[in-house]
Formats: sequence, C-alpha cells, structure tokens
Amino acid sequence: MPILAVFAIAIIAFAAAFHFRWAFGGRRGFEISLPQRPDGQPVLRHLLRLWRPAALLIASGLVLLAGLVAAKALQLTHGIDPRLLELSLLATGAAFIARAVVPNRYVGFFKRLRSTRWARYDTWLYSPLFLTLGLLLVVIARP
Repeated sequence: MPILAVFAIAIIAFAAAFHFRWAFGGRRGFEISLPQRPDGQPVLRHLLRLWRPAALLIASGLVLLAGLVAAKALQLTHGIDPRLLELSLLATGAAFIARAVVPNRYVGFFKRLRSTRWARYDTWLYSPLFLTLGLLLVVIARP
C-alpha cells in the first residue's frame, strides 16, 4: 500500500477512535471537541444531547472513508466504479481542505475568534490535520 494511503488511514483511524470513544461514553477531550463561544460554552450548546449519536455517525463515516482510501490504494474496485471512488475521495478531500482554510468565525486557520481553548487546539491540531488529510485524499484520488 502506498505510504500516503497508510498515513491517511492512520490519521483517519486516530480520529475515528476518539469519536467511537465519545460515542460510547468517553469524556476525555470532550471539552475541546466542539467550537466555543468567547465565554467557553459550545457554539451548538442546544444540540449537546445529540453529541454522542453525532460522534458515532462521524466515527462510522471515518471508517467508511478509511475503507475507500484502502480500496483506492489497493485498487480493490470490484463492483465500484473507479471514477465514483475517485470522485468521493476528491470531494471529501476538498471539503476537509475547505474546513481548514475557508474564513469562518469559529474554525479553520483564518477564524475570527481565537481566544478560546478550542480555538488554540483548532489552530495547532485540528486545522493542520484537516488540511493534511484533505491534501492526502486529493492526491490519493487521482487516477
């Protein structure tokens, strides 16, 4: 398997593990898992009751993404149109890159709110991982 695919799958597996842990009761990292307002409260506080199901959905999506990367890297496209696989990886990669670089109030390298604990993690960990993974997916997606 090409080294870029291994690296991408490693990032995805790391993120999926955290999301699965949160989905099934883990608390470590929860306080920095969601964007925060200046007062430290989560931006989507009204949706916190959905946090665990959302974490499970995200973790499941990440497992699917890892499978797509592996399928592309190993050229295991039996029953899957290779163009659809490439388009899926390209679109996901573009979305991850956009999340990292498109100006936004709470997320990305060019966020306006930078004073919260979340914002520091986003600047130094989350956005670099999103950008790296996005670029990897775009490169892996090429025919």
